[in-house]
Amino acid sequence: MGSMRRRQVRAENGEMGSLHEMLARYPDERSCERRVIEAGWPGGWACPECGNARCSPVAGRNRTWQCTRCSRHLSVTAGTCMQHSKVGLRRWFHAIWLVARSKRGVSAMELAAQVGVSEVTAGLVLERLRGAMARSECLRRALG
Repeated sequence: MGSMRRRQVRAENGEMGSLHEMLARYPDERSCERRVIEAGWPGGWACPECGNARCSPVAGRNRTWQCTRCSRHLSVTAGTCMQHSKVGLRRWFHAIWLVARSKRGVSAMELAAQVGVSEVTAGLVLERLRGAMARSECLRRALG
């Protein structure tokens, strides 16, 4: 662990670091997609159809990956609060960071200004994030 940078250790321990560090860690949509895949399939991606462990991004289709054996297409955001959203994953990550780090909560107007979306879109993003956090809390109470 002596050779690991302090930021890497913090990130592995679940600490978020600064907004600048987070945006540097996820500089584009593909890096965000890879992170969503890692979070969704912690033991490694496996095709639900054939069990193959390899996939590749589909050219021209955002957030869609394809099994290299059976060619089944899968959305990386399926089953998440980001499902069916036209907002880019990098903007979602930015919004999640802001909401998670806020002590008093974030308004739609503030989120819109920070992330670069309309106030209506920011309100919908907040609604989805708050719903996901509420479901997560309900699961924690039920399981623990």
